[in-house]
Order: sequence, then structure tokens, then C-alpha cells
Amino acid sequence: MRSNAASQRRAEEQFKTKKKVDPADPPAPQQAEVEKTARLRALRLAKEAADKETANRYAAEATAARSAPRRHVSGGPQASRRSEPK
Repeated sequence: MRSNAASQRRAEEQFKTKKKVDPADPPAPQQAEVEKTARLRALRLAKEAADKETANRYAAEATAARSAPRRHVSGGPQASRRSEPK
């Protein structure tokens, strides 16, 4: 039974001395990857916002062009004569 108690003590000591990994604080290589992903996500979101703004601007311009009053050409003599035969 002594070996059981000794094994248990060694296991407990190893457990106490091992460095615990905090999930909120990833190691350096993982931290760099996390930061890179965050930068890329921020760039993607900024690009999506700019694209959406551009699309909305074009849509507003198209709507304004459709609703703008149209210029009518008067039906005077010049409008009816395209070219006279010679």
C-alpha cells in the first residue's frame, strides 16, 4: 500500500507544479494567429461596410434618376423632319 500512497503523492506534486494554461491567454504563437485573424476580420468588415455604402449610393442615384422629371422634346417642325430627301 505504501507504493500507492507514494504514487499518489508524486502525482499530486506533479499536478501542482505543472503550468496551467489559461484559455484567455493563449501562448505566443497562438496569440499571433489570434491577432492576425482579428486584423483580417476588421479589414473584411471595413471593406463590407464600404461596399455596402457604395451600393447604397448607386441605388440612391438610380432611384433619383428614375424619379427625375424627364425632358420632353417638343413636337415642332424640326423634330418631325429627320432628313429631307434630295
